[in-house]
Amino acid sequence: MKTITFLPTIAAVAAIALTAGCGQSPAVDSTANAGQLDTLTKERDSLKAKLANAQSRIDSLRAQLNSGGSAVVDSGMSAPDIIEELTQLKITSANRRAVQRRINFLLESLVEQGEASVPHIREYLNKMEDIDFVVQRAEEEERGRGGSRWNRNRGSRTTLDFDQPPSMRIGLIDILAEIGGDRAEAALAEVLAKTARGFEVAYTAKKIQGWLGKESYRDEALDAAHTLLSDPVEVPNPNNFDKASKQYLFMVLEMYNDQTFVQSAQGMLINDDGGIDRTVLDYLNDVGKEQAMDAIFQAFNGGQVTDRGDLANLARAGLKYAGTNPQANQMFKDIMSGDEYTTEVKWSALREMDDDDEPSVMRARLSMMQNFEYAEGDTTGKLVQLYSNQLEAKINGEKFDMQGEFRKVAGDLFQNRGRGERGGLRNRGRGDGDGDAGNRPTIVPAP
Repeated sequence: MKTITFLPTIAAVAAIALTAGCGQSPAVDSTANAGQLDTLTKERDSLKAKLANAQSRIDSLRAQLNSGGSAVVDSGMSAPDIIEELTQLKITSANRRAVQRRINFLLESLVEQGEASVPHIREYLNKMEDIDFVVQRAEEEERGRGGSRWNRNRGSRTTLDFDQPPSMRIGLIDILAEIGGDRAEAALAEVLAKTARGFEVAYTAKKIQGWLGKESYRDEALDAAHTLLSDPVEVPNPNNFDKASKQYLFMVLEMYNDQTFVQSAQGMLINDDGGIDRTVLDYLNDVGKEQAMDAIFQAFNGGQVTDRGDLANLARAGLKYAGTNPQANQMFKDIMSGDEYTTEVKWSALREMDDDDEPSVMRARLSMMQNFEYAEGDTTGKLVQLYSNQLEAKINGEKFDMQGEFRKVAGDLFQNRGRGERGGLRNRGRGDGDGDAGNRPTIVPAP
């Protein structure tokens, strides 16, 4: 790491002054008054105090260097020199704290230079290079830790909140937003236009929103996100943030509540291996809303998706519109009447029916729930009756002891789960002969 030390200039000034004036009696003629002598004495004492303070700071700097700490840099250091030093920093487990303090100091030094540092920051950003400000672990150590947590914990991959900048480019983007001004704004807009990294698009858009307003640079940010989602660019030596590029790009669409990408996103919902892309489903669910119902319904009933968890997520996304949307209504009927769905899945679907407060929607849902007849003692029938009673009480503004009523059917419900109904989907697509028919509810559609 490049280390630049300096001796405070006050030390040199004070030393010169004291050499010239200390140890000598001021030359005054017989006409000089006592006030002049007093003034010179005070100046001498002041210079002595300044010299002592400067010497103390020098001793402190030397102590830092001897102990392996990072040195303080002259605030007059040029922006190119600061940026050059930032590119040379290497963080390890041993020096992490000291180097992180150094990074913070260097970045703050750029802020202190204000708009004068913006052209140099912009020049570096246009190089499309980056330096990770994270501890670099050996490949063997990473394997010993079970791999990166980013791959194990999906929720950790798409954060935009950091106590410390995770890379040099992110740190410089922070600095541009802090400096402000037209030139800094132009530099951030240039990042949106040029970067091929989804993470940077999301981070820059968030910084611009915080600085200039929620709708600022909406078109530029969305254009960048649409382009990279439709035609991804492979980033050389990707870090964990780059590996989560799709999540960050969909985050941009959600930041601006962009519904113009819903149709394109529908084609991305199912992966090549037949699994559901949760990032796409979340976008369709949160932003696309009922516009995405057709894609959710087709994915649920198309037969390509077989994973129980994926089907459950599709059902939850679709059943929000039961009572008002024909496809959502059909999804509910398919689940409640389909032999391939366990009692647990049907129970999950029934719980969704109570998740609305609009009277007309609740009445429509109640009508659907009452449109089935079950054999006496059937567990699913008991659950349908239970949730029907709860919904009816809600419509009438009455209280309903759901907890007490649930206890009456809990024994049958959990007994069935213990006899093989764990999971969600029972051998979907393998014919009626598979599975234990004794565990299937007998459903008789109402005339």
